[in-house]
Amino acid sequence: MEEYDLTVLLIAYNEENFLENCVKEVIQAVTPLRLKYEILIVENGSSDNTFNIAKKLSDEFPFIVAVHLDRPSGTNAIRKGYSIARGNIVANLDVDLSTDMSYFNELIEHTKNYDIVTGSRYLDPSIVKRTFDRHYMSMIYNRVFIRGLLGSKILDNGCGFRAVKREIGKELYDKINDNGFFGPNEFLIRAQRKEYTIKEFPVKWSENYRRIGPWQILVTLLIPLTKLWINLTFRKNQ
Repeated sequence: MEEYDLTVLLIAYNEENFLENCVKEVIQAVTPLRLKYEILIVENGSSDNTFNIAKKLSDEFPFIVAVHLDRPSGTNAIRKGYSIARGNIVANLDVDLSTDMSYFNELIEHTKNYDIVTGSRYLDPSIVKRTFDRHYMSMIYNRVFIRGLLGSKILDNGCGFRAVKREIGKELYDKINDNGFFGPNEFLIRAQRKEYTIKEFPVKWSENYRRIGPWQILVTLLIPLTKLWINLTFRKNQ
């Protein structure tokens, strides 16, 4: 397998309005870094034109790979990405570019000294633009459940702006059973328990669009969160 310095992993579910612009922004951000890289688009069972756009981009650029999944699955799509990524570092970004791409260079730079690097919406002096209800829900979720119940030391466990050493990403995502929204949160919990080095740094983040309401998201997350707490508390081999 040909090795790359970097894989930019894009999980794309019904992203026909964002995908092409995202890829252009990624190319613009990565090119000055002079890294050997690929862009890996995992189209996650979309019902719109996302996969056709991904295929068009992969035909246009030799460093873009497009993969189709039949059914939507958040964590499984990430796991699939890590299983075929060829970069020593895997950077995972939200396709709607909620995190300002001006922070991409810093994201990659920190991987020289850390196993995992993650953006933070709660670490000063981050700049966040989102509705009050979502901000409030996210604060409760991170402070009460992720940090309070599961013991995470990370302030923001859900920011979709990360860079991870590939083999560590593969190892940890293979241990995650949840295939919904909770996987990236569980990833950081497991990484801390394995004592991998993690760098959290402040970013500028803007909420671009919403699919489901904040309290619906919270309820969806609480079930796998509770299961993980039980496994980690009472089943020491998990």
